[in-house]
Amino acid sequence: MRGNKWTGLALVAGLAVSSQAVAAEEPDLNSNPGRASSFGNAGQMVISQELNGFIGYNTASEVFLVRLEPSADYFLQQNLSVGASALVAFGFGDSTVVGLGVAGRVGYHLPLSERVSLWPKVGFGVQFGHIPDNSDVNFVLDFNAPLLFHVTPNFFVGAGPQVRALISDRGFSLGADQGNFSGSDVTIGITTTVGGYF
Repeated sequence: MRGNKWTGLALVAGLAVSSQAVAAEEPDLNSNPGRASSFGNAGQMVISQELNGFIGYNTASEVFLVRLEPSADYFLQQNLSVGASALVAFGFGDSTVVGLGVAGRVGYHLPLSERVSLWPKVGFGVQFGHIPDNSDVNFVLDFNAPLLFHVTPNFFVGAGPQVRALISDRGFSLGADQGNFSGSDVTIGITTTVGGYF
C-alpha cells in the first residue's frame, strides 16, 4: 500500500514537471514584441515591400492600378531617413498601362505608442510608361504616410494613404488628354507595406 502511495506521488510529480516543460516550449508571441522606439535609430537599414492597390480614382482615366515597390531606406540620424524604391506599375481599365521606374525619398519616423508609429515619406523619381501605341517618360511626385505596427523586433506591417502625381510634357501618364500636368493626373489611394530592419 505504501509502495502504491509513493508511486502515485511520483506519477503526479512527473506529470507536473512534464506539463511545465511543455508550457515552456510553447512560443509566447507577446514575450518579445516589437517596439516603435527601437525603429528609426541612426544607422538603421530598412528593407520593405510596398503594395499599392488603387481601385478607382485617377483624375486622368478610370483604371484599376496595382503597384509593387521594393524599397531600401537608411536612417541618417534619429528618425530621419533617406531611401530609394523601384517602381513597377500595371493598370487595367480604359487603357492597359505598364510602368517601370525608380524614385528617391525622404521620410521622418514618428513613434505614437509602444508598438505603433507613423512614417510619412515624400519622394521624387522617373518612370517609363507604355500604353498601346504610345510610350513616355514621366516624373513622379509621391507622398505616403503608412501607420506601422511593430509585430516583433525588426519586423513591421503597415498601411496608410498615398497621393501620387505623374508629370509629363506629352500627356501620356495614364492616358490623360492634356499636354501638361495641371492637376489632371493625380492618383489617390491606400498603400500597404511589410518590412524589416537591422
